[in-house]
Amino acid sequence: MISVPRPKNESERLAALRRYRQLDRVAEKDFELLTKVAAEICDVPFALISLIDDDHVTSVASIGMPNAVLARDEACCSWAILQDGLLEIPDLSRDQRTARLRLMTETGMHMYAGTSLSTKDGFHIGTLCVLDKKPHSLNNHQRELLSGLARQVMALLDLRAHEQMLMEALVREQYLASVDMLTGLLNRRVLFERFDAEIDRSRRYSTPLSMALIDLDHFKSINDTFGHAAGDAVLSSVGEIVKTSIRSSDIAGRYGGEELCVVLPQTTAEGAYALAESLRKQIEESMISIDGKTITVTASIGVTTMQTNCKGALQILNAADEALYQAKHAGRNKTVLG
Repeated sequence: MISVPRPKNESERLAALRRYRQLDRVAEKDFELLTKVAAEICDVPFALISLIDDDHVTSVASIGMPNAVLARDEACCSWAILQDGLLEIPDLSRDQRTARLRLMTETGMHMYAGTSLSTKDGFHIGTLCVLDKKPHSLNNHQRELLSGLARQVMALLDLRAHEQMLMEALVREQYLASVDMLTGLLNRRVLFERFDAEIDRSRRYSTPLSMALIDLDHFKSINDTFGHAAGDAVLSSVGEIVKTSIRSSDIAGRYGGEELCVVLPQTTAEGAYALAESLRKQIEESMISIDGKTITVTASIGVTTMQTNCKGALQILNAADEALYQAKHAGRNKTVLG
């Protein structure tokens, strides 16, 4: 087996390939259709679309054979990307590059023709190729159509990459629209949308619903003493404590200023109190460093549970706020169940 040389622009070529993020995707029917068309145009039983990574050649769509991953030195496609245009080997057994490949010795393949999939900036990231167990050559018309079809494959890859980029941008936009960037928790609007939905769910299924309202003690003095950057660091740190301590079904958001809110579906008053106490202790024990200074902070927490005659989110919030007031009045750094 001959080792296949790497293109001189290999690192840039690999970077171009990874922009498309296709290697781990399930084969799409659109790509499989293009391989079918390639096989019919060239009057052969086998065709595939390959992408060529560091050490492997991965077929992402094929006709007449299963998709597979080959070592780069075991694949004809590795030779095809070393040149522009079409690489045609009419008889693999007579070409020193391919005579000992397992592709020929184990599967009986004899004919290969592959054209590079070239990005707009000129990098060969893979191939569209056809194969046959009979030695023969393509005619000029078939070569021309196969090259044109490779451009269609590349156009589809570009389209999929653009769609992925748009989807990620949409997800990012939705995230930014729903999250308070300082704490990493939901913003007030989304918090109460989710809260209202949980109230409806609790009524429908007669399940408990609780809330914990968290207020950072003496937060203004932190801003006054250490500056607003320190206050932001405190909020960010406490937000992280809350995020990592609640369940995936719980809903945490920034209610406003230094107040955070945690909605606890299917949670009794006792369970909500236990979680709130755990949060309070973690906040008290946290050591927040900024500009060489260590800041400690405590929190007062009001906890309440939705009653059967509840009229809505505001009533629950008022009950939690009253419990929070009692925690403050009792000396702060306390959890009160209202």
